[in-house]
Amino acid sequence: MAKVQYEIVEHDGGWAYRVDDVFSETFPTHADALAAAQIAAHQHEVPGSTENIEFQDSAGRWHEQVASGFDRPRTEVVDTPDIRHVTERRMPGQRNAFGTVLFVAGVAFAIGYLRRLTRRR
Repeated sequence: MAKVQYEIVEHDGGWAYRVDDVFSETFPTHADALAAAQIAAHQHEVPGSTENIEFQDSAGRWHEQVASGFDRPRTEVVDTPDIRHVTERRMPGQRNAFGTVLFVAGVAFAIGYLRRLTRRR
């Protein structure tokens, strides 16, 4: 069975994961890239449905076969903690994406609540 490695690397001024020679999008922090790689690796192993497929070989002949949805590769996320701790720099006061979403949701809730109070009077 095949094995696919997701490697966390520095890329374009941030962090990304790499599979073979293909890079993901760039993430601002190592932790974000690691989380994305873990999600992608997990999804790569999820079985699909068994399908009939047709394909053409290099000689131009067409073939039909059944592709099993359970024939998924094993995956592994490769991290380099020694590099991460030296190069990961988080600016003081920098908020992660989840914190930003919570902040915006809180502000929206407060505005909605205040608008409802003023309408009742």
